[in-house]
Amino acid sequence: MSAVLVAVSEVGAGPELEAALASVRLAGRTLLLAHVIDNGARGDMELIRGRFLGRPLPGHRLRDIGAAERDAATSILAEAATVAERLGAGCETWLGEGEPGRELVRLAAGGGCELIVIGARPPEAELRPGPHSLGSTARFVVDHSPVPVLLLRREGRGRRASAHSVVPRAH
Repeated sequence: MSAVLVAVSEVGAGPELEAALASVRLAGRTLLLAHVIDNGARGDMELIRGRFLGRPLPGHRLRDIGAAERDAATSILAEAATVAERLGAGCETWLGEGEPGRELVRLAAGGGCELIVIGARPPEAELRPGPHSLGSTARFVVDHSPVPVLLLRREGRGRRASAHSVVPRAH
């Protein structure tokens, strides 16, 4: 059975995800719904705190932040699984931590995936044409993916996303 890796990054993306996946033939495929907690921001926060306050964040605060991130990620994946069920697709969820682009490419390479579905830019990002039309995670995935990539482009709040496929070149 082949899998379609779907990167999910936010709560509330269900309608866009459903619209995009409607164009993918799901029969006989499993959706691998993946979310990666980007722990780089936590490291940046520690660096800034240490530079300006001269002391690190207490360990219990770091644990609380990590727990909150895992709770949010679990909610994101649960919502995406509900969308997959509504589409009649079998699904599995995967929660990782690290640099999102690298983790998604690693998962696709090792997970028997035949396609990656990912948003072109973070939901809060300004829509701009040109070389900045992809966020850093989508750019990394497009540049390093061992399988074709389906990019979801948000056309604006309340409107459906459009989908663009990218097939990686042979290296």
